[in-house]
Amino acid sequence: MKQKFSLLIKSLKLVRSSAPGWATANVFLSLLRSILPLLLLWLIKLLIDKITGASGSGQFTSEIIVLIILTASVYLIDEISADLSNMVRKNQSVKLESYMYDLLHRKSVQLDLINFERPEYFDILSRASAEAPWRPNSILNNVISLIRGLASLLLMTGLILTLNWILALVLLVVNIPGVILRLRYSDELYSFRRKQTPEARKSAYFNWLLTGDRPSRELRLFGLGEYFRELFRKSFRKQKEEELEIIRKRSFIEMISALFKAAAMLFVLIFIAERTVTGKISLGEMAMFLLAFRQGMTYIKDVLASVSGLYEDSLFTGDVFTFLSLEEKIRAEEPLVSVPGDPGRITLKEVSFTYPGNNDKTIDKVSLDIGKGEVIALVGPNGAGKSTLIRLLCRLYDPDSGSVEIDGKGIRHFDPAGYRKLFSVIFQDFMLYNLTAGENIRLGDTGRDESSAVSRAARSAGIDSVLGSLPEGYDTVIGNLFNDSRELSWGEWQKIALARSLYRDAPVLVLDEPSSAMDADTEYEIFSRFRELVKGRTVILISHRFTNVTLADRIIVMDRGRIAESGTHQSLMSDRGMYYNMYTKQSSRFE
Repeated sequence: MKQKFSLLIKSLKLVRSSAPGWATANVFLSLLRSILPLLLLWLIKLLIDKITGASGSGQFTSEIIVLIILTASVYLIDEISADLSNMVRKNQSVKLESYMYDLLHRKSVQLDLINFERPEYFDILSRASAEAPWRPNSILNNVISLIRGLASLLLMTGLILTLNWILALVLLVVNIPGVILRLRYSDELYSFRRKQTPEARKSAYFNWLLTGDRPSRELRLFGLGEYFRELFRKSFRKQKEEELEIIRKRSFIEMISALFKAAAMLFVLIFIAERTVTGKISLGEMAMFLLAFRQGMTYIKDVLASVSGLYEDSLFTGDVFTFLSLEEKIRAEEPLVSVPGDPGRITLKEVSFTYPGNNDKTIDKVSLDIGKGEVIALVGPNGAGKSTLIRLLCRLYDPDSGSVEIDGKGIRHFDPAGYRKLFSVIFQDFMLYNLTAGENIRLGDTGRDESSAVSRAARSAGIDSVLGSLPEGYDTVIGNLFNDSRELSWGEWQKIALARSLYRDAPVLVLDEPSSAMDADTEYEIFSRFRELVKGRTVILISHRFTNVTLADRIIVMDRGRIAESGTHQSLMSDRGMYYNMYTKQSSRFE
């Protein structure tokens, strides 16, 4: 309970931080609205007594008129405050939701890339993403409801105490079993949902396969619709049936609790009716006490629901704070060193790396020197570790052992964000951004906005004429996600990704299969001008097309995480080793 209370306090701090002004207004209006019902009851009691006293006399006194006006005025204020409260609550809710999304997004982009290799990370992310936008707002609403309910309940209980203490005790006791049961089932429901997170992600994945853009072609061609529909139905049923059973149990017990409340109401009605008939209380007092008890029942239900709601919120908010408390391990280590503006030699010393959950090393004691301005080609079979080596070089991952150095300085001592500015990379699985064509290229360096450089990068990548022919030129939205957009071919998307990497004015350029989807003419034109395009930069080229890697100053052949061979095209062909075999097999197809 101490831990849950601590989570509630942390959540309320988030609420206050997101919109302090709206939070204050919300609390003030809630307190006001807790007083108005009691005032309204008291005025109704006075009005009924005055009307009862004047009945038969035919006199519509000024006192009655004043009481009617006061009652109507309090009712109006109550209605207006309710509307204002809804408006304030909605404004605060929007502010809080935006604030929570920002926290979630900021943390997500800061976390180490290696997290995306761990299934348990996706479970934490899934739960946090589901709860973060609205759960703190639920805490806010429950706290406000609790404050208002407690204030109103205390006032109503005090009023009922003036009649009889037994009625006040009945009012307080009759709702307690219900809240105990709800707390119990909150624990059970939370445990179930936590256990079901992997299954929920599986359902979401099957839903994406059925509705997403990328799977849509194979889905139709291979007739996979019914197959994946059945997989989704099974996963969804498995996920929901147990949850519905828990909810059914809770609903049944809450209905039993309602019977006790109805019995309590019956007892109160008999008690007050007897007091009224025997003349111990007036008709106005009868109406006031009946309404007070009914309101009291509502308020205590609100209070207990708020308490159990806060308990439930604290359980689920824990997932949000678990995500927000994840630590980034890739950070600058002491002693801090300034990132060089014009780096020279890049050195890898005995670097090893293993992906989480794997037993075999993806990179195994790799040592490599890359000189300033040198063009290096990495070749080898799939799974040899080429792309992983690039991620280690860019410090997207940290090696398990060994070190990466720039001019003799370990990269762990550089600020990671500043260090990564030394690199421009086109990844093999490059991104398609549903933004304008110009924005797609500018994303290579958002701190730079040079239209001439954008078009120059597009020309270098062979995509300038295509983008110029679009309806709005470089301002045309590309992709198929939004209205008034234009879709491009996969090869054209790859040219834009290449233009993006060239637009980034970084001293080290990494090209991971940069022409795999390009037509032969474009690929020939780019690689015939390759030295001109990359002039002054250190280049690392990964490619399975050996006609392109022959342009490199040095070719590194990787196999099973190790460097198998190294040398120029001519020297490796003379050695008649692994590179020779791969090159001759590929070139023999074209003879």
